[in-house]
Amino acid sequence: MTLLLDTHALLWAVADPAALSDRARSLLADPGNALVVSSVSAWEIATKYRLGRLPEAQVLLSAFDLQLARLRADELAISTRHALTAGTFPGRHRDPFDRMLAAQALHESLPLLSSDAAFAEFPIETLW
Repeated sequence: MTLLLDTHALLWAVADPAALSDRARSLLADPGNALVVSSVSAWEIATKYRLGRLPEAQVLLSAFDLQLARLRADELAISTRHALTAGTFPGRHRDPFDRMLAAQALHESLPLLSSDAAFAEFPIETLW
């Protein structure tokens, strides 16, 4: 199975694995699973770090590519199709990073590894 990691799942996998659920840790550790990380997560982490809202992200930002390699994760770039869907999703959820992750999960037919209940608003599968 290929899994798209929510930004918090990525951060916890790198900096605080104990914060992950047992199922999430198992899914991440399973060599039969492929992992992908959206480029929107890099943008979200860098933005929140710059604003002082995510100081613990320094470990990830300083070696983003190396951390992805350590997790056996590939990058998922943002396409025009992803962007158009993220921008036009109906609903009240306003977080542009979440909207992009939901659009990518939808178009790439990937379950999103996330504990965030806000994704229930979107037509995607989440695992935690």
